[in-house]
Amino acid sequence: MAGQKWLFSRNRMVLWGFVAVSLLFFLVFYDDTDFKRGLSANKAGSYIEGLKIVSKKNGIDSWVLTARRADFTTDETLARMNSVAMDIKKEGVLVNAESGIYNMNTKVLSLENNVILRTKDSVIHTNNLLWNPSAGVLTSTGKVEMEGRKFRLEGEELSATEDSKVMLMKDVRATFF
Repeated sequence: MAGQKWLFSRNRMVLWGFVAVSLLFFLVFYDDTDFKRGLSANKAGSYIEGLKIVSKKNGIDSWVLTARRADFTTDETLARMNSVAMDIKKEGVLVNAESGIYNMNTKVLSLENNVILRTKDSVIHTNNLLWNPSAGVLTSTGKVEMEGRKFRLEGEELSATEDSKVMLMKDVRATFF
């Protein structure tokens, strides 16, 4: 029972409520039409092989995004990438995906196809993941599998915050060993 105690603390429930409301707000008002419109107009756009984007905060690498290839829209604000890897240094998070779209202006990253997120204590598998660095939230709208040393979780609709709080919203099944 001691391992389950944290699930029901009043402060954590308030925090999870806030995260759930924030996620719902983000999902309702976030529209990826610009991504799709910009990418469909990319008939003669440029591309980069071996893309590397480094974001610094106070002179220290905050995160590093790499991709084998990135095709840019004609206005060069959106990049459709393949073989994507991201290292979020401070949180110790590594993310890999087969493909993704990165918005150079907003820094929002949308990953698709075989997304794997690794932390110090667990591995998360999903088919899509959206990272909004200004909100400090990772979200997934699909099926999610999460494994750790002593647990396995399955569910849908993941939300994770910068302080490593992870929540599955629907159809959650947990196994502890």
